[in-house]
Amino acid sequence: MTERSLLEFFDTLRSAQQANRAKFPVWHDIIERIDRCFVRAGKNLVKLQSPMTGAFLLRCQYAFKTAAGMALAGLAGQVVEVVEAFVMQRSVLEYAGYAVLICKTPSLEGVFLGRHSSIKAMKTQKDVFTIGAVKVAVRRCDTMLADNFVEDYERSINFGGHPNPHGALSAMVPDERDGLNSLTVFAISSEPKIVVHALKCTAQVGLTALCVLQHVFKEKFELLGIRQEIDALKNTGML
Repeated sequence: MTERSLLEFFDTLRSAQQANRAKFPVWHDIIERIDRCFVRAGKNLVKLQSPMTGAFLLRCQYAFKTAAGMALAGLAGQVVEVVEAFVMQRSVLEYAGYAVLICKTPSLEGVFLGRHSSIKAMKTQKDVFTIGAVKVAVRRCDTMLADNFVEDYERSINFGGHPNPHGALSAMVPDERDGLNSLTVFAISSEPKIVVHALKCTAQVGLTALCVLQHVFKEKFELLGIRQEIDALKNTGML
């Protein structure tokens, strides 16, 4: 695919996304339901004790949309941006995690916003906002949710969230043409199981993020019917 222009690449992805909606309607429907929960919450961010929790919810929503778009980029088994989808899944979880971290310790909002005020402030922000601290904050809310968060986060890392052999080599195949040993790297994949895996993982990450954010916006999620939709999504048996 390296010979294609950027515009051609975008056109291919768009066509692929539209085709995949028809090929995997169940997963598309689940992902759309999760997205609607994010949208509903994002439209009702008023009277927040911490403005940054609202900002993180919105960033979480947009990261989820991006991950969904990448996972859906498949055309009848022709295209899927598998590795890149997991990069965005990691962001979905981190934004939700930062929101709960600040919610449970409001003074951390100033630490986060002060990151670039000095070298010392940046070091403090880096030391405080770690994935380890996020995991602890989520576990204090719900032990089972914390287990799901850790599982989803580690999977996002292993499949592409960080450069690693599993993610980097998952889209490579040996190429021995003309007697030369080399590797062909694919930006896309033709394996339907890979597409389904990307879609399922995106949906699981989105649902986990909503469950985390539920502990930040508990009353809003209840009032807006988001908690009920979260329960309904769990009861599908797909996630």
